[in-house]
Amino acid sequence: MKKIFIFLALGLSLYAYNATKVAHELNYLNSFDKGVALAQKEHKMVMLVIVRDHCPWCKKLESETLTNKSVKNATSKFVKVIIDINQKMPKSFKSPIVPIVSFVDAKTKEATWEAYGYRRVKDFLKDIKNAQDDEL
Repeated sequence: MKKIFIFLALGLSLYAYNATKVAHELNYLNSFDKGVALAQKEHKMVMLVIVRDHCPWCKKLESETLTNKSVKNATSKFVKVIIDINQKMPKSFKSPIVPIVSFVDAKTKEATWEAYGYRRVKDFLKDIKNAQDDEL
């Protein structure tokens, strides 16, 4: 019985979602504070992606939307950050719903546009445009 439990635990751990690993793979930062500091320095907005371990919609957003070439091009004007919901961030960004993508003004540290839940590429590109329009 002990062997079965160990095997199951090991198997499940292989499927664990890790925001740090995903940040590295996508070339995103993994710290809200570092993202804001860089965005202030570069005079950009922050695109903050908030996820949770074992969230299938978070994985889908990462694998289907954030890796898309059109999305990568459209987000090049942002400092991109992906963090787990349990990481350090202002309370105003905490939500029971994940994934969340918040476009954040680096000066005020407040969201100017937010998208809740999984977003298909077409919808995500519209969100990016809306966030950029709201910034002007």
